[in-house]
Amino acid sequence: MKTIALILLMNLFMNASDIKAYAIGVFDSNGDGENIQHKRVTDNNYNGIGYSKIVIFGDFTNSKVEVKIGNSLGHYENSISVYNNQKIKIGEELTFKHYNIQKGYFEVRVDNKLYDTKVFVK
Repeated sequence: MKTIALILLMNLFMNASDIKAYAIGVFDSNGDGENIQHKRVTDNNYNGIGYSKIVIFGDFTNSKVEVKIGNSLGHYENSISVYNNQKIKIGEELTFKHYNIQKGYFEVRVDNKLYDTKVFVK
């Protein structure tokens, strides 16, 4: 009986999805933007309408993804699958449209868990 419980417990932990989410870019309505992966503050100002890109690794099929720049909540636009060298899907790159961007931190949340917030958008 203990072995069955141990096997079920191990199976539960092995199948738990390990999600990682990162902010990768900010763009204005003209498509001009910048990669923000290794920055603390953006080079350009992004006031008004703009776009953001994030990448999520792992299975987030039934998850709520929320992206904010300051107080501006992103609205999902589209996604592109990300594959490794063996052509196995490992994640998704998602694009969000923001209305009325004001300065503030870029926040990436999946199921209300904060994954990335290190970049300040001017």
